Amino acid sequence: LSDQLVHRFERFADLADLQQAITLLEELVRSTSVWNDRHRRGLAHLGVALSYRFNRLGNLSDLEDAISRLKDAVDLTPYGHPDKPTCLSNLGDTILARFQRLGELRDLERAISTLMDAVNLTPHGHPDKPRHLNNLGNSFVARFERLGELSDLEDAISRHKDAVDLTSSGHPEKPTYLSNLGGTILARFPCLGELGDLERAVSTLRDAVDLTPHDHPDKPRRLNNLGNSFVARFERLGKLSDLEDAISRHKDAVDLTPHGHPDKPGRLNNLGNTFVARFERLGELSDLEDAILRHRDAVDLTPHAHRDKPGHLSSLGRSLFIRFEHLGELSDLDDAILRHRDAVDLAPHGDPRKPTCLNNLGNSFKARFERLGELSDLGDAISRLRDAVDLTPHGHPGKPNRLNDLGNSFVARFKRLGELSDLEDSISRHRDAVNLTPHDHHYKPTHLNNLGNSLFTRFWHFGALSDLDIAISMHRDAVNLTPHGHRDKFSHLNNLGSSLRARFERLGEVSDLEHAISTLRNAVDLTPHGHPDKPACLNNLGFSLITRFARLKELSDLEDATSRYRDAVDLTPHGDPNKPGRLNNLGNSLVARFKRLGELRDLEDAILMLRDAVDLIPHGHPVKLNLLITLGDSFLTHFERFGELGKLEQAISLYFRAASAPTGPIRVRFHASQEWISCAGRIRHHSLLSAYSLSISLLPQLAWVGLSLTDRYYQLTQDTDVVRAVKMQRIV
Repeated sequence: LSDQLVHRFERFADLADLQQAITLLEELVRSTSVWNDRHRRGLAHLGVALSYRFNRLGNLSDLEDAISRLKDAVDLTPYGHPDKPTCLSNLGDTILARFQRLGELRDLERAISTLMDAVNLTPHGHPDKPRHLNNLGNSFVARFERLGELSDLEDAISRHKDAVDLTSSGHPEKPTYLSNLGGTILARFPCLGELGDLERAVSTLRDAVDLTPHDHPDKPRRLNNLGNSFVARFERLGKLSDLEDAISRHKDAVDLTPHGHPDKPGRLNNLGNTFVARFERLGELSDLEDAILRHRDAVDLTPHAHRDKPGHLSSLGRSLFIRFEHLGELSDLDDAILRHRDAVDLAPHGDPRKPTCLNNLGNSFKARFERLGELSDLGDAISRLRDAVDLTPHGHPGKPNRLNDLGNSFVARFKRLGELSDLEDSISRHRDAVNLTPHDHHYKPTHLNNLGNSLFTRFWHFGALSDLDIAISMHRDAVNLTPHGHRDKFSHLNNLGSSLRARFERLGEVSDLEHAISTLRNAVDLTPHGHPDKPACLNNLGFSLITRFARLKELSDLEDATSRYRDAVDLTPHGDPNKPGRLNNLGNSLVARFKRLGELRDLEDAILMLRDAVDLIPHGHPVKLNLLITLGDSFLTHFERFGELGKLEQAISLYFRAASAPTGPIRVRFHASQEWISCAGRIRHHSLLSAYSLSISLLPQLAWVGLSLTDRYYQLTQDTDVVRAVKMQRIV
């Protein structure tokens, strides 16, 4: 009767059948002598039934009891007995389940050894041979996931393939073996990058699902695995249909999994991840909300000590982080950091998920630095991201993304502190990320875009035209490889437009400027209202429009630029580190409008905004130099129109502060020294000699040895007035 109840549970998953079977088996074991063969068989069957109850309810005591009963059954079964291999296989399987719950490596090694004995003791042609091979394959998969040795994965595929080949069509276990084989092939795909593995995995897992009756208790697991294969193919090829198929399978897997089942959290987590992927592709906020809901449920349903807890916390943190990026709510970012920190703390050293948890935590710290400007957050970000890269094996599919993220953090620190080594480290990491990413991978545009950004930053600071040309090429490739409708399209367009505008400023080709404005208009139009990057896109469009106004003198461009700048300022939250730069640009456009139309209110408003911009930016920040110069320019404009000497004195003071700054782009500091000389020369100011001396001292740095001879000549010939003026003034 107990056997019939267990078989019925295996088919229909009615927990009452399992409970009744366990009660009967416990009574049998208690009522029979240890030397009675019925006692031995009762122990073996009770161990299996207890393991089933553990799989259903997740109580660790059931697993411990199952291992104890099965160990006794193995010990009581002599070598040569036909039941010995089955007892060993069941014992190995339960020890493997304990490893998967608690993560003790010795359990894994013991499971593999026990399962290997089961396979070796089973004669070829025996009907249980496929099951024992399948279980041994599962143990090799577990060791691969823990230690990352590809040989374990190859051994797993070999055992699973043998299990499938030895099982006849129509056998009730055929879908199980197909599902496990598909899962191991899918695991090999990221290691070797063979698209054939991915296609074979999808096909095998689809067969497993199709052969499984709708009401079979393993249907949810097989649907979940098939959903994972569709996600993997979407991530490689970017076809939206694969993502839709993945969501459909994961939804079915969740719906078919009973509440309280220990696999429910993992399936909720996977469903949440597919919603995140669709949000990242299409930008529908409802998908992100659905993801956060599923991820919260997965975390809440997972016991604190469960080995999957770090992964579920990390997934929740990532979805909260993405919502912060989209809506800008600081509470989401703080919550994300808390979840990621917990995930890192709970993930044991050596756990293959540790690098992912560290990487997510690092990105969250970087985002908080960008929002609040605290250097400690940036230091924490770089530390975590560096650890994530170092812990990721070469050839791992996550390596390019982690290199890319580390490169972004180095750029951020360079922009704040001005250390050239950070910029070079950034370019190096971004190059590696691009080179390690297959051309048809859906992350390729992101990595190209970020390499372009780091090269553009080096051009901006040192002026090498080759850096700018390569940056434009990278940005253009990123735009072309990004599908229409992808949520990153506007960002890549924004960066391409900015780099084209910079080349116009260097070479003067109007076609570059027109292309920049057209590209930046597209970026603004594609950026959703309320998106935190909307102000940046508006700001860059304004910059290009005012650049065209300076060239063509069309008043409509100036009005359009002022309007875009004002929108950018209004949409930027108070406390955002980008607020000063946007106030500066709006002030600059108002000065230009004053010069054109003569409205004093424009100049007064500009000076107020430019003062606010300077006051809001921290002392020592390299961007402060530009803001000091712009404020100085506004005072100079006031002096030139109204002749107030005090305004000229204020301009001289501001140019002096910018030129004398210990850090910041050399070109900017040199430009400030030129303005200082010009203003001081008007009234033979006492600081004139100091201005010339400082300007001359900056010339060797202006022609940085890292530049080509052409670029060095360009830099030196842009501001040769200082040398001429020195000769005229006889200041040597």
